[in-house]
Amino acid sequence: MPNTPSRTDPNRSLLRGLEILRAFRPGSDVLGNAEIAERTGLPKSTVSRLTGTLLQAGFLFYSPRKQGYSLGVGVLSLSHALRSGSALLQSARSPMLVEARRLRVNIGLALADRDEMVYLETLRFAGNSSLRQVVSGQRVPMALTSLGRAYLSTLTPSEKRLQFAHLKVRHPRDWSILRQHINASIKEVNDHGWCAASWQPQVVALATPIELESQPVHVLNMSVHTKDSQKDVTRRLSTELMRLKGNLMSSYHRMIG
Repeated sequence: MPNTPSRTDPNRSLLRGLEILRAFRPGSDVLGNAEIAERTGLPKSTVSRLTGTLLQAGFLFYSPRKQGYSLGVGVLSLSHALRSGSALLQSARSPMLVEARRLRVNIGLALADRDEMVYLETLRFAGNSSLRQVVSGQRVPMALTSLGRAYLSTLTPSEKRLQFAHLKVRHPRDWSILRQHINASIKEVNDHGWCAASWQPQVVALATPIELESQPVHVLNMSVHTKDSQKDVTRRLSTELMRLKGNLMSSYHRMIG
């Protein structure tokens, strides 16, 4: 995938174990071996062996009463290490909070993971209560969101071809139209530095990529719940988004010296 380094011979057992951990999503807190096998496409015998290993390692917890596995505390400790170890996040959170409060918008910082974007941080100050339920670690689709499309704009042609092939499998029915929208968003980023999208009713989001040396591509976004048109929202927020991006990059460079 574009957001992974070049690889030689991957460890199949490790990759399969990680696939098992990825099977757990919000609303799927307890899974049995059969459910995990169905979600991952792995043989049940392989799932049974690997869940036992992950249980011993502390990355899964087994409930005899529910007869299933849930994520173990070891996963949370890794998440904490990721967040606390991110110099960009540490330097960005304070200015993001100030602007989210001032503008009464939602502001997020996200990273790519396969065909989704994952919020590293999200600060929710827009008016809609359902949007406030979005939290750090939440996943959103790459192909449909301004976050994902801003990320796609940073890929090399070969990386983009690989990612588009993966997205086509994920969105087979409407890929021809979706690809046109993605390419239009990529052009928007190339022309203006940001792109806009509205994949949920009455929610408009703008996003811009942040590319820093020796760092994965981060994407910054602003979103609002509104009845205003996407054009009106972009007119109001695009300058604010790009100004905040500049502030975050300056804060990051000051922090690392």
